[in-house]
Amino acid sequence: MPTIETRILLLLEKWLAFQSYPTSGTNDQQAILDFTLEHCLKAGFLVKKVNDLVGWAQIGEQGPLIGFPVHLDVVPPGEGWTVPPFQLTQDQDFYYGRGIYDNKGPAAMMLLLTQELEAMIKDQGVRVRLIFGTQEETGMACIQEYVHQEEMPVYGFVPDALFPAVLGEKGRLHLRLTKKEAIPWLTNFSSGEQVNSVPDQAKMLVDHKANLSRFDFSQVEESGQNHFLARGLAAHGSKPTAGVNAAYRLLKSIPEYQLSEGIQQILQLDTPDMNGQKIGLSAPDERFGDTTINLGIANYENNQWTIELDVRFGTGLTKEAVVHTIQQAFYNWTLETINEKPCHLVEQNNLIHQLIANFHQFYPEEELTPVYMGGGTYASYLPGFISYGPKLANVRTFAHGKDERMNKTVFQQTIKIYREALKILVFAAKEKKHE
Repeated sequence: MPTIETRILLLLEKWLAFQSYPTSGTNDQQAILDFTLEHCLKAGFLVKKVNDLVGWAQIGEQGPLIGFPVHLDVVPPGEGWTVPPFQLTQDQDFYYGRGIYDNKGPAAMMLLLTQELEAMIKDQGVRVRLIFGTQEETGMACIQEYVHQEEMPVYGFVPDALFPAVLGEKGRLHLRLTKKEAIPWLTNFSSGEQVNSVPDQAKMLVDHKANLSRFDFSQVEESGQNHFLARGLAAHGSKPTAGVNAAYRLLKSIPEYQLSEGIQQILQLDTPDMNGQKIGLSAPDERFGDTTINLGIANYENNQWTIELDVRFGTGLTKEAVVHTIQQAFYNWTLETINEKPCHLVEQNNLIHQLIANFHQFYPEEELTPVYMGGGTYASYLPGFISYGPKLANVRTFAHGKDERMNKTVFQQTIKIYREALKILVFAAKEKKHE
């Protein structure tokens, strides 16, 4: 029989081929869910398609429920890849592909490990369920649907963040703002596809009568007559300072005397720390750090601006305070809350200590401690859940950028960590059954 690593890679090869993001022009977000549930059914799992957003596959028919929520959607690839983003590629040191880290790689590991440990799971009288979502990157309606309709697991974790464990996640707001504004010299502006990524391209079409003599084109390309393009660096929306926002770069090429009120309001958000300091939203938190604001989408068309913001905040702010402050800064814009999530905090307990010790068993040299982060995962919707791996804090994964990759040795070690973690949870659930 092929090794478990080989079997994981075979599944990943199929999964990575799905362009499972909303603006791909495909039906792949739904197609990958259907494919996965059919694959699991053939492999002997009990399966259920809750709806087009979420489904699950389970080993075991009775006893306490262990859950592993994973997501099969990805962020758009962006520009500048040196390998095909939707194909499993490898070199001497790395596996490449959009989703290898976030989150198809860990999802494949958990699925194949559950299958490998089927006999033990059934012998211990527990159930292990993989929960497959397809809208994690765009609002998490999938996990909200699951929580609303399905049984909640008693134990589990989300393999979609950092080792040794993530005990807290910032609150998050996805806001959309619109403003009618006639700008005589500007015909069109567009940047970004998803709010939780730093856009790596921004495009602008100016009127043919516009005076371009005082524009600063030092960081801008001309991509056609009166068409201009700025390139940035993609990054995760929770860490906007790790990227270069192409929208800001292009807007700052415009001479000051031609800046409309709307553009000036947008540029208030462009600070070195991307923390909302200019509008009064900076609120450093001992555990979570400061507020972050990512301008993920910015469009101007037919005399109207539409921008979308990804705001992450710690315990020093409330949703109401964030919305009020942004509405004041954009006082003549229409503001709409698209999605919201409160801060998520979990206190350490014996089971979490066991999972952390399990990680250190495989990385004894890593002096890593539990993390509180800006990124959001499914754990926020499941009381008591943590995120557990697959990333090491000191390793760059390019998960929302170009050439997303996982080191082969790390890949192998992560399989081992998750195998032992699954055993820990199975035995913990067995004990709970006898309480």
